[in-house]
Parts: sequence; C-alpha cells; structure tokens
Amino acid sequence: MKNKIPDQEKVWDRIAQKWKVYRQRASPTVQSFLGENVKLGDKVLDLGCGSGRNFMKVGGKIYGVDFSGEMLEYARKRGERLGLDFELKKSESWDLDFDDNFFDVGICMALLHCIPDKRKRKKTLREFYRVLKKGGVGLVAVWGRGSPRLRNKSKECFIGWTVREGEGKEKRYTYVYDKEELEAELRQVGFKILKSWEERNVNVIVEKV
Repeated sequence: MKNKIPDQEKVWDRIAQKWKVYRQRASPTVQSFLGENVKLGDKVLDLGCGSGRNFMKVGGKIYGVDFSGEMLEYARKRGERLGLDFELKKSESWDLDFDDNFFDVGICMALLHCIPDKRKRKKTLREFYRVLKKGGVGLVAVWGRGSPRLRNKSKECFIGWTVREGEGKEKRYTYVYDKEELEAELRQVGFKILKSWEERNVNVIVEKV
C-alpha cells in the first residue's frame, strides 16, 4: 500500500466513543455460535473484542482482548452492566499472554482485516490456534466483497469514520479478504474447516485438531 498508514491504535482510540453506540448488540452469527458451543464453565476468547459488542451471557468466562485502551474501557462497562464473568487484556492480537490450549471456544470477529501487515495477520491466526484447546472451536469473520462499501475497493484500502463533524475522517485500514483466501490461511496454521459461508462478511467456523 503506497499511502502512509496512520497509527491504527490511535485511530481506534479516537473512534471508540462513537463506535460503541454504533455497535451495541452481539451479532446474530455470534449469538448462534456461542449458544451452540459454550458449556458451563468454559473459557471463551473474544479476540479483538473492541467495545464488547459480542459480550453476552454464555455460561462461561469471557476473556476480551484488544489493542485499544479506549475500546476496552467501554467493554468493561458493558461487561459490568450485563453482570458477566469476564476479564480484559490490552494486547496485540499476534502476541497473546495466554498459555497454550487455554480456551474452549474462541471468536475473532472483524479483526483480521484491520491489521495492516500480512505477517501479523498470519501470526494472529497462529496465536488463535495456539491458545485454543485441542477439539476447541472458533468463529472467524472478516469483511469481504459482499459488503457494498467494499465491492469496488482495492485489496488494501481505507474506510473513513467521522468522529466529529467538520474534523475530517479517521482512516481505518482494511484488507479485503475472499473466502478461499481466509480458508487457506486457517488451514495453514492447522485448523480444520467445519463450515464457511459468505454474506456481507466471510464467516468460517473452525476446529483445532
């Protein structure tokens, strides 16, 4: 990408307040996945949790990880408001401070396409694999060509976000995946693909084998 990429941690810190209003409810895809797979006492990873949009009562403990401190503050408030058993960590997604085979279930929603480095995207998937238990399942979702805003965009682009009127737009880096590409990267780190489908997002359910 020829254009200089702004510091994405600072970008997400700046848009956090408006983002948590925009994204308030767990997506139906996440609700269905967690409802079907989380058992009482399970440890659940929400990698790239943002403002805690996908936090919900699932019978297990939720561990939310994000690199934006501002986003995590809103995630903390949401977790407390919902009365959840949860823990938050500020961390890069490609360098997780968890033991191997720690989580029973994991979700990685709308994170990968925000990482402006191919090696770090792949390392994030390796970390996601590492911290899941053998037999553990995960849901990975990224923006794809099914989204109207990305249909005619290049593979690497910026999606603008207005924080305050008259102040210009924050530049959110976006890498546009296709389904086959994401599936291939998940297989490369060792995952078994259980199910994949494409709507506005590319969604893949995986198992650690």
